[in-house]
Amino acid sequence: MKILNLAWRNVFRHTRRTVITAVAISIGLSAMIFMDTMMNGVDKMAQKNIVEYETGDLEVFAKGYYREEGFFPIDTIIENPELLINELKTVSGIKEIVKRIKFQSQINNGIDELPVLAIGIDIENESKIFKTTSAVVKGNFLKNPDDIVIGEYLARDINLDIGSPVTVITRDRYGTYDARDFTVAGILSTGHPLFDQNAVLISIDKAQELLAIPGSVTELSIKSKNDNNLLPLKQTISQKIGKEYEVYTWKELNASIFEISGLKRTFQFLLALVVVIIAAVGIVNTMLMAVMERIPEIGTLKAMGFSNFNIVKMFIYEGGIIGVFGSLIGSLFGILISLYLTYYGIDFSSQFQNINIIYPIKFIIKGEINYSTILMVFVFGVIVSILVTLWPVRRATKIEPAEALRHV
Repeated sequence: MKILNLAWRNVFRHTRRTVITAVAISIGLSAMIFMDTMMNGVDKMAQKNIVEYETGDLEVFAKGYYREEGFFPIDTIIENPELLINELKTVSGIKEIVKRIKFQSQINNGIDELPVLAIGIDIENESKIFKTTSAVVKGNFLKNPDDIVIGEYLARDINLDIGSPVTVITRDRYGTYDARDFTVAGILSTGHPLFDQNAVLISIDKAQELLAIPGSVTELSIKSKNDNNLLPLKQTISQKIGKEYEVYTWKELNASIFEISGLKRTFQFLLALVVVIIAAVGIVNTMLMAVMERIPEIGTLKAMGFSNFNIVKMFIYEGGIIGVFGSLIGSLFGILISLYLTYYGIDFSSQFQNINIIYPIKFIIKGEINYSTILMVFVFGVIVSILVTLWPVRRATKIEPAEALRHV
């Protein structure tokens, strides 16, 4: 206890130096917490948008479709979806099943033409899994056979509004071009770039007519009863429906996106780690200065019977006190900025609204705090602060009492 009290007095003997060193640590740790909160929020938003607008929890395709999924092939389709749905309804982990058709097409307003992803939806059942029906910010969802709903940024790019006529042009399963006229019934804003910038929604019946695939679909989207149990559910479904079909979870279908997320998280964490390392160098300098300034004091302590072990313990306590002080400030500040990010978010719309990004998130990013990460960051800061004192301490243990007392 005496050594701890002595270390405490030594730390605050030079208050300004101690505060500067602790603040340097706190900056790096608060950056770590902030980046973790932001990336947690980004990943959660991406997952939410993918599940609620794009895929559901799982998707079922005809065998071989996924290999060409980015091209949205219409020659590898589910020919008899109702029969397959009846089979899937016997699987206990499935809550809802919805039919969809996705295909590449172009839309033409009479002047301009843009490539889009067209999605034929089952109007009656779409809302059982997806939030598209509640994402219309202008006009109405699909009511009439010739209605079309279009993403807000796509509508802006091709100058369309409610009531505007538009032509959808595509090739059917036999390679023949077909075109149908529609009327814009609603403008969609989901926060998912695939929908807001590139997608149009039409009824599944119209999609089947355009593609010459009566009664067929490209995929079945599934909502599970327990979204934490998707892999076992996938295996059960695969065994049930056989080798003619393939099943994927939402995460498998978007693996490349979350690989990017992992790389970004690692890069950002390394940047924060560099700041912590710089702060650690500051602790080393502080301790070296403390050793050099206190040579007479160290000599006196040794002459009074202090062992090298006690000298080491005293300096480790000093490094630990600075580490606790800096880690506490960093954690508190990190929590404060993370709370702001969680409740208010950061609006990047002015920077990114004209950029075509693949990450399925809104431009207003909100975070999600992981308190276990904050605890780990706090402990990390304390441990680093203690470890970096070991090298300066070696200098202190090598000082001989007689030599040190000459400096008195």
